[in-house]
Amino acid sequence: MNFIKSLFSQSNPQQKKIAHKKAVESSILDTQFTQVRLQDIKIISKDLKKLEEILKYQPETINEQFKRCYSFHIILSSDLLQSIEKIVQYFENYQQNLCKQKFQITQSKTLATQNVNQTNIYTNEQQTFSIQYQNSMFLNVSDQIQLFEQINQNENGFMNIYFNYIQRITQNNDIYTSCRFQQYPIQDDAHNRKLQFLWLFKIINLLNFKLSFIPYFQLNFKHKTQNTLIIRDIAYLVYKDCLVEYSFLRNEITDMLESYSSFQIRESLQFYELILIMKDVTYKMKIFYDMRSSFALNSASVRDVKWFTIEKKQMIEIDNYISKIKLLNTSQFKKSLMVPTRNYVMQNLSKQSQDTNSLDNSFKKEPITAKNKKKSNDLLYSPLKLNQYKGGEHSRQ
Repeated sequence: MNFIKSLFSQSNPQQKKIAHKKAVESSILDTQFTQVRLQDIKIISKDLKKLEEILKYQPETINEQFKRCYSFHIILSSDLLQSIEKIVQYFENYQQNLCKQKFQITQSKTLATQNVNQTNIYTNEQQTFSIQYQNSMFLNVSDQIQLFEQINQNENGFMNIYFNYIQRITQNNDIYTSCRFQQYPIQDDAHNRKLQFLWLFKIINLLNFKLSFIPYFQLNFKHKTQNTLIIRDIAYLVYKDCLVEYSFLRNEITDMLESYSSFQIRESLQFYELILIMKDVTYKMKIFYDMRSSFALNSASVRDVKWFTIEKKQMIEIDNYISKIKLLNTSQFKKSLMVPTRNYVMQNLSKQSQDTNSLDNSFKKEPITAKNKKKSNDLLYSPLKLNQYKGGEHSRQ
């Protein structure tokens, strides 16, 4: 009886091949999947050989490019050091070749030409309609084609900057990893402000680069395509990165508000610049936060954000303090320029006169006394001297 059951339970060889093929296939490289399964990313992150195959694979479609970069992004945000080093090493070795890679858009061009051909056939068949209706149809078709090209350019443009972002993560992996632990890449016991500001500005650069994705997300969520699902997954992952870096910046700059008056001049100016940048970053982050229902399946999973805020009174005090520092800084800067003022010119003249006096002193002179001074005046204004001057005048006549 069991033997008979086993015969009926056995599947044919074709079904076994299909089942085996499905088990081997990965959603990262399979064109049938528009998204990536997390279990497939876990497999390649633990198996370095499979990860190397994904790294060497040259994607043919934009969907494969999205899925490939998304997989790298998840691994880089994990704690798997060997897999992260593998990806970092790959981007270091092949960065130049990958930057020059041209993403293929042949498929989108063929789809655009097919739409144009279909609309031309449709207008030829509708010869009985009026000329006004034909013109309106032509305008509608041209608008559709223009919109299709705009969406296609938007996805290609976003793919380029998203790939560039993965490169930036590999180049600044120390900053990217340390922010997840809410600490600086290098712990400085001496509290070096110069080094601290350097890390903060680098984190702001990474955060601002991610916030530039917002217009691409807005257009894609408005006009859905076959890549919308994977772009939503990417948006959720990018948003989590933004939250981590924003919270770290907010905490650090908020702590500085209590002690900024003890900073040096250059440090105070850098701190003021950080405040102005954080205001702009907060505005962009609120736009991203309001979009969370478009890329998160459950908006409750996206936690509330503690925003960076400064009271109006405190901001006025900081503005006044920085304005005084700027005036002080400009005065010190002017002194360092050695501007040729009147005193400076007089000092140079006195030096030159001292040099000429030293030359004159090389010749023998009588000492200047009251007796010698009177003698010289008598000789200068004596009658004999005056007669000589008058005789000279008559001789001219």
